[in-house]
Amino acid sequence: MADFIGNFVLALLLVALLRALYAVCAMLVRTRDGGNIAFAIALPAGLLYVVVRNPVPVTSWAGLAAGVTLGAGLLLADALMRRGRS
Repeated sequence: MADFIGNFVLALLLVALLRALYAVCAMLVRTRDGGNIAFAIALPAGLLYVVVRNPVPVTSWAGLAAGVTLGAGLLLADALMRRGRS
């Protein structure tokens, strides 16, 4: 059970990190400055390199899948609620 909860929380944190990374990169690209755009491309590429170079062992794929599903559902619900308000 501890493996499930650990991977569930890890997946939720990863979904939140990816959303924050997307927001930061989008803001950098909107500046239309070449250096900022290069950094917006290099930042996720560098993080991807770190993830591939040092993989985290997954002991509960069910927990990881449940966390990703819940995280994506929460992001989708937030986006739909924001769309409804405007």
